[in-house]
Parts: sequence; C-alpha cells; structure tokens
Amino acid sequence: MKDRVALAAAVVVLTGMLLLTLAPLFLMFYTSVKPTGTLFQRAREVLVADFEVGNLNSIGGPITSEAAGTSQVQTAFDPLEPVARQNRFMRVQYLKGDSAARWATRVNQDMRKFSTVELKVRGEAGGESFTIDLVDTKGRQTSLSIQQFLRGGLKNTWETVRIPMEAFNLSLLSPNLPERQAEELSISFVEGSGAICLDDIRLVFREWTLNNYWDVLISGPFGRYAMNSAGIALAVTFGNLLFSTMVGYAFARWEFPMKKLMFFMIIGSIAIPPQVLMVPVFILMKQIGWLNSYLALIVPNLVAPFNIFLMRQYISKLPLSVEEAARIDGASEFQIFTRVIVPLAQPALAVVGINTFMGSWNTFLYPFLLTNTVEMRTLPVGLALYKSLHEVDWVHLMAGSAITALPVIIVFLCFQRYIIEGLTRGSTVG
Repeated sequence: MKDRVALAAAVVVLTGMLLLTLAPLFLMFYTSVKPTGTLFQRAREVLVADFEVGNLNSIGGPITSEAAGTSQVQTAFDPLEPVARQNRFMRVQYLKGDSAARWATRVNQDMRKFSTVELKVRGEAGGESFTIDLVDTKGRQTSLSIQQFLRGGLKNTWETVRIPMEAFNLSLLSPNLPERQAEELSISFVEGSGAICLDDIRLVFREWTLNNYWDVLISGPFGRYAMNSAGIALAVTFGNLLFSTMVGYAFARWEFPMKKLMFFMIIGSIAIPPQVLMVPVFILMKQIGWLNSYLALIVPNLVAPFNIFLMRQYISKLPLSVEEAARIDGASEFQIFTRVIVPLAQPALAVVGINTFMGSWNTFLYPFLLTNTVEMRTLPVGLALYKSLHEVDWVHLMAGSAITALPVIIVFLCFQRYIIEGLTRGSTVG
C-alpha cells in the first residue's frame, strides 16, 4: 500500500513538473496564432461605432459624411444627446445625385486579422441600398453591395448584417505591403434618396491566424537576425566538435607535462559564471578590434570546457585494443583519431553538437554585449528589442519567439536518442 501511494505521489509530482515546464511553450505558441491580444487575454472584436460618444467612433476615429455635386448627405444622432440606459444610433439621410455621396468612419486596422464585418442597420421606408467600402490610405478600395446579403435592400426593422471578410477583395488594399490596411470603413449610396439608421458597427477577429509568422519572417531585421544566428551557431558547433574532440583525445590518451594541472584548470573553469567574464571579454575584443564583428561572437566560443571534459571521459572509456590494432596495421595518430576515435565517439559527438548548437542559438548575453548595430544582432537580441515605443506587440513577439524556438525543438526531437545514448553509453563502454 505504501509503495502504491509513493508511486502515485511521484507520478503526480512528475506530471505537475512536466506541465509547469511545458506551459510557457504552449502559451507562446497559443499567443503567436492570436490575431491580437496579450499573453493571457484574447480580443474578440473591435467595436468600431456604437454612437454613444458623439462625433467620434468607439476607437477614437472621426465620423464624417461627404457629398458632391447635386448629392446630399445629412447625419443626426437619435437621441441627440446620450441618455442613460437608452441606446443611441445614427440616422443618415441621403440624396444621391450626379456625384458621390457617402458616410465614413476611420478604422485603421489590418483586415487580415478579422473574420467578419458586422453592423446593425434598418431602413426608414424599406428597400434602401448601399455599398460597404474598405478604403486604404491611398484611396484604393474594395466594395460590396448590401444587396448580396439582404435581398431587396433594407427592411424597416433592425437587422444584424454579417459580412465575411473573404467576400472583400482585400488584395486591392495596400498592394505593396504584407498588411491589408484599411484606413476607413465607409457606406456609399448608389441611387435615389432615403434614410438609414446605423448602430453597433464592429469587426470580429478570427479565432487564429498564421499571418503573424509571415509578418515576422518578411520584416527586414528578422531575416538578418536568423542568418546571423544560424551562421554563428553552425560555426561554433563545428569548432566545438573539432577542438573538443582533439583536446579530449589528447587528455585521454597522451602523456605530456602538467597534464593533470591543465585538466584541473579546465574542470575549474566550468564553475566560472559567464557574467564574471563579461568585462574582460569586452575589453579584449575592443583592444583587438573585434567589437561588432562575427569574430567576437564565434572565436571565444569555439571550444567549451564542459565539451572537453565530456569527450575526455567518453574517449577514456573506449577500448585501447582497437587503437593498438590500428597502430599495428601502420595507421598514424591522425588516422587513428579520424578513422577510429571519431566513429566510436559518435554518441558523445552528438551530445556535444546538439547542446552546443542549442546553446549558441539561444545565447543572448554576449551578442547583446559585443554588437551595437541592427546588422549584427542575433535572434535572441532581436526578440528582446522587439517592441514598439509604447507597448509590446505580443502576438508578433511570440511568433518571433516560436520561430526562434522551432529549430531547437526540431533538432532536439530528431536527435534526442543520441543525447540519451551519449550520456549513458560512456559508463558502459569498455
């Protein structure tokens, strides 16, 4: 009974730890596919206008009407002044003559984020008709007739019209930009005269979107950040695979003066926090003229003490008989190293390569310290500085974080068996 209770408690604790570990990852991916919002909040809609706040709409944009030539448009609130617990709407009286007649309000939104345009509307006599326009800053617009959704025009009772965003040709808006930015939402009167009443105009967000990832990928700096991170991580990984294996092999098989002292110093350097070395490394890079260069981000990291220790411990467990057989066959030390040691040490090399790549890809401290231009930033530094002047753009920040995390997650999932094998096999080889 006690054993079962202990096992159940262990399972509960481990499950809780696993959930706590994975929760930030799930939260990151969940936020990255929101059209907008924060880490813990999800916006459902943008209420463009409910006409309770005078001549401004609900998001602070002006409400205007335009008419030219013989056309006329007049607007009025009903009631004229806001009344507590009483709905207030706008009445639009129009006469369509020989020129444009329209009612408009500012929205300034990326239409890709929304699934639906909703508005409550009724006609004064019934049968009235108009078009709904989305207009960008250059005056380009995409339009739909209300008759596509209300056969015969408006009724003289309130109706909620829901127009799917896919019905608009959004490619006409901001064609040179990835966003489909609409500066205005307007109603254009087609013919005749009449009066309509408007209330509760809103834009409903999509449930989820992948546009955030596309926006991040095509933003100028992030492409350069990704190239920098990939190039630096690959160079550092190759350097550690080569030099850590060579040094580990020397400590495991060769005898030379002060071997034990040097190995003890390498082991001791593992305990030194990287923050302690910030100032000396910065001064050294400045003195040799490497600040804000790839050399400063690659050369100091080409070999890591822990990787030397790991390779030395693994190689020391390999059977000497294989190397002696190679020497009898006339192999040189270089041939023994490349054709015997390296193939046998593949599990440990996998551990070194994967850990080094993930560490270099995610490192923030030294790239932030040793670079000072946009062109030299890596992804972690770019993400840390990815915010607007007044607030953090959470959905795009989390999309950038997901893009940064995905290569590491893929590498780990593909090579996790090598990591486990490399960490456990060294104790059984020999």
